[in-house]
Amino acid sequence: KTFMWPRAFWEKLYEPMIRASAGLGRLSGKEDPDVYDHGYLHCDLLVIGAGPAGLAAALAAGRAGARVILADEDFRMGGRLNAETYEVGGEAGSDWAADAVAELASMEKVRLMTRTTVFGAYDHGVYGALERRTDHLANAGGKPRQILWRVYSRRALLTAGATERSIAFGNNDRPGVMQAGAVRTYVNRFGVAPGREIAIFTNNDEGLRTADDLRAKGIDVAAVVDARKGERVVDTTGRKGLTSITLASGRVVPVDCLAVSGGWSPNVHLTCHHRGRPTWREDIAGFVPGGELPPGIVVAGAANGTMTLAAAMREGHEAAAGIASDLGLGRAVGDLPDASDE
Repeated sequence: KTFMWPRAFWEKLYEPMIRASAGLGRLSGKEDPDVYDHGYLHCDLLVIGAGPAGLAAALAAGRAGARVILADEDFRMGGRLNAETYEVGGEAGSDWAADAVAELASMEKVRLMTRTTVFGAYDHGVYGALERRTDHLANAGGKPRQILWRVYSRRALLTAGATERSIAFGNNDRPGVMQAGAVRTYVNRFGVAPGREIAIFTNNDEGLRTADDLRAKGIDVAAVVDARKGERVVDTTGRKGLTSITLASGRVVPVDCLAVSGGWSPNVHLTCHHRGRPTWREDIAGFVPGGELPPGIVVAGAANGTMTLAAAMREGHEAAAGIASDLGLGRAVGDLPDASDE
């Protein structure tokens, strides 16, 4: 009930004091200098997410002659293929992804949309998408900063992947504490070492994958704390950044980076529209899309709880091929390449 009485004090005393304490500023009052636009798109299949499953699906549908829109939030399609040491078709996963994108770009009926977030599933196969057209440019050159698209699709395939979970422990928000997947992204995709002395706290095999990738790049791994063996991190120290971690045993490990992996949770958000309810899967300790999905949408890959690379790609390929067949289109040409995430 603090700040609720007397009422007359709110506007002249309480609100200004709270705003000053929270660091809230004032609106500039100037007009937005950027330009925005909206538009309409039509397709047979909207593929949401351009990771391994999404690329496999788009290739299958595109080769079958479908009008395909492939949308992804990143500026580079491929998802985790760009951040892992996977192999697809006998080559690096990132190289296969680049080849797949090049093939899709050459197809007349396929539209590739990077920097695009599909945020809503509406009635009659309509989806909302926001494309960040020039946010990354210093000079937009008069082009729209963002475009709001209304996408009319006959079918949709959700291949939005999964989000890595953290693990709760004391001071786990200190600078230098990162997700293990983010550490591998820095190392494998961007060639940047996130620290000199890195520890890993995990409850699954992703932590071991992270350790292998770091050592392969010549980066020292100070410790691998595996919760499955009864070990755990209980606290971190450091003033302006991470300097050490404390284990449940009392041992203190000097580190400047801690990679944390608590498993992966499928990105089920769009499937919850139209009152869809996710269901719990004990084997992945996460929720997956339930039986009631928005009309016309199918889920494949990690978004469906399929966490291995080969199985996710196969699921995306088969889902898209099935959709193309249901729509009376052609048959997908070409075989799905072998894939390994070992």
